[in-house]
Amino acid sequence: MTSIAGTPAERIGAGTRSPYDLRSTYRGSVRAGMVAVIRGIRSALAGRGGLLGAVHGDRALLGGRLYIGSVLWALVHLSLGVLLWALGAYFHRDGAVPGVLLATVAAMSALMLLRRTAPGAALAAGTAVLVVDAAFGPSSGVYLAYGDLLYAACVWGRRRSALGALTGTAVGGAAVLAVGAWAYAAGSLIGGALGLLQVVGLYVMVFAMPVVTGWSVREHRGRADLERERAEERVRMAELDRARAVAEERTRVARELHDVIANHMSAVAVQSTAALSRTTPDPDLTRRVLEVVRDNSVQGLEEMRRMIGVLRAGERPAEERVTPRVDEADLLVRTAREAGMRVEVREHGEPRPLAPQVDAAAYRILQESLTNAQRYAAPRRVEIGLAYPPDGRAGTLVVTVENPLPDGGAAEPDPMGAGMGLVGMRERAVLLGGGFTAGPSADGRVWRVRAELPCALLEPSGGSAQGAASDGAEAHGGTEAGR
Repeated sequence: MTSIAGTPAERIGAGTRSPYDLRSTYRGSVRAGMVAVIRGIRSALAGRGGLLGAVHGDRALLGGRLYIGSVLWALVHLSLGVLLWALGAYFHRDGAVPGVLLATVAAMSALMLLRRTAPGAALAAGTAVLVVDAAFGPSSGVYLAYGDLLYAACVWGRRRSALGALTGTAVGGAAVLAVGAWAYAAGSLIGGALGLLQVVGLYVMVFAMPVVTGWSVREHRGRADLERERAEERVRMAELDRARAVAEERTRVARELHDVIANHMSAVAVQSTAALSRTTPDPDLTRRVLEVVRDNSVQGLEEMRRMIGVLRAGERPAEERVTPRVDEADLLVRTAREAGMRVEVREHGEPRPLAPQVDAAAYRILQESLTNAQRYAAPRRVEIGLAYPPDGRAGTLVVTVENPLPDGGAAEPDPMGAGMGLVGMRERAVLLGGGFTAGPSADGRVWRVRAELPCALLEPSGGSAQGAASDGAEAHGGTEAGR
């Protein structure tokens, strides 16, 4: 195919100057300048996300079949194509009707309406229009519009369409370079090396630049979409972490409320029920019961005040200053004895300072176990064991509480209990990395609670400690539900 400026230049070089030749040379210069200006304007608009269809989220029409930007951009190209056609910016072939080139400009501009919705199909149809235009012309307006279809296929088309545009452009560029080099070597190329550079530069500007720019925009959008997905994932993870933290805090508060309120109120309920069940008045017994009720009420109120103070302060370190300690278990033992329980305490090893979390967990386990013993023990007797590790070395604090069961095994569930006591004891042990078991002995005569608490505070784990706790739950799950 002869270049648009080839024939006039050849005639000028042959010494056949004519008004037509001069006019064609002038038109060729104007056409080349307009091509450069139009390509620069379009690249700037596309790079900035301009009004004429380069924006990523312009308004859709006809149910998403068209976009306002595509319509405006097609009208711009149609106007430029008609203007270039009117100026004669096309190759004049003998016997060719110029109106055909105007039709190809209109057809290519119409295909630009599909640059967002069907860029691959538009590019395929545009290639056919380009072939027809080359056969009758070619014309500058068609090449400008075809370059935009290449850009649209690389940006909005499927990856297969984008790869097809890239491959076709690369193959076409190699063919143009090979033919130009062969013509240059044969000495038949007008302008020599400068003519070869002009042909290659024109091909790069019209075909290669839209493809390279489109792929750059496509990769940039791909990275932006990936970063947006990562940001959304981080937001979702933060929401999950927040929900998990809220759930853990609610569980902790529920556990503390149970330990503070349920245990003392249970003792009050047990003692008042025992006093009301007597048929004959006993002033001494009534006085002892009232003293137990008063002591448990005062203790419950004091612990409630301390817990409310911690919640209002919003400081986790302040909680350590108000958590109960094992060495305060004498108050629990005295209260149980005043309620009529026989309590025996056996200590093994030398008592030692413990971490606040371990101290509080051991105290609450003793408190809950003594409360359960007051409900179910028959006869009313309980044995407490505290085994401390050797001083100066890490080890395990073992807490055991045993009480006899009535004849016939474990008692029926108390309507006042909801089974939360054992759940709370197990949670405290597991959160410290320890183990917990609770249930009747093999002969069904003794209820035994055993908690192993590491003296050096460990990170909460869901491994062996959780397994040990769950093993105990599986072995005694049916009996624990009622306590």
